[in-house]
Amino acid sequence: MTEPFPLPTVRSQERQTLEEFLDYFRAVFIRKADDIDDQHARLRVGASDLDLLGLVRHMAGVERFWFSQALDGSDQPDFWSNPNDPDDEDADFHHGPGDTLADAVAAWHSAVADARERVAAHASLDEVTAIAVGPPDNPARYGPRSLRWLLVHMIEEYARHCGHADMLREAIDGAVGD
Repeated sequence: MTEPFPLPTVRSQERQTLEEFLDYFRAVFIRKADDIDDQHARLRVGASDLDLLGLVRHMAGVERFWFSQALDGSDQPDFWSNPNDPDDEDADFHHGPGDTLADAVAAWHSAVADARERVAAHASLDEVTAIAVGPPDNPARYGPRSLRWLLVHMIEEYARHCGHADMLREAIDGAVGD
């Protein structure tokens, strides 16, 4: 079982605040996968294709993309690909019958540990990503991002997906809350 992560410090410097909020939401998110078997990890609610397995795979991939590939320019490959469609940008959500929650959680833990090390290696929140990222069809939104932007974006990404994971977990066994 994942240990609860402490709430972020109420008054702290900007970087500490951002890192603590990100770690808090990471902990809230991954606790939703605690004690869930593979069958329940594939449960979907309503018309959505989202399930916990896909969400955990997605967040492992998001961690790797933003902190390894974008921030540091690493050539680490994506965690998952779709052998039937190499251009499938949502392959993390399109898991197969042999994919397991345990593998996804292990990939997530690995990606988070790597991300923490990479962030710690950057002295300033004003440092920019090694590669330009964004939609090529919108040049105004395409380019390097600051580490500050990246941390805020990841807090937003986790906050949104914590809500999804919370609804899925409640549908599985009634567990609610962070």
